[in-house]
Amino acid sequence: MTEAGMSECYMSIGRIMMDYDRQFKGFLKAELAPRELTVAAALVLLALYERDGQTADSLLQTVYYDKSVMTRTLQILEKQGRVRRSRNPQDGRSWLFHLTEKGGEERREITDSLRDWCSIAFRDMDEEEVFSLLQILQNLQKNIRNRG
Repeated sequence: MTEAGMSECYMSIGRIMMDYDRQFKGFLKAELAPRELTVAAALVLLALYERDGQTADSLLQTVYYDKSVMTRTLQILEKQGRVRRSRNPQDGRSWLFHLTEKGGEERREITDSLRDWCSIAFRDMDEEEVFSLLQILQNLQKNIRNRG
């Protein structure tokens, strides 16, 4: 492929990834609105479902939002009674965030919404194609993180 052709290919990939992100967040926003949850809040809860008792910094590494969004999201989740915080016994300067009973009760609804999204997004793909896509995206992420 020519250099111009590759350039167009790279630009198309970027546009598709941006559109996927926009569509994904729009879908989740609509699904979560009746529960008064933002996309960021749902992603934080999902991370806590996987491993409860995380610091804000570890949540940032999982959820990929900036620090100000994470701080605001955790404050809202705490105010809503979905998470609680406790001092980190290994570092008294930081907090650990834990699910409350209320936050844990929403797990099924959030994961059902994600499952619905996946059934739309990956509708015409078989398992092998989905796994290949995952590997490609993981390689892309690794290359981006190791660029320096």
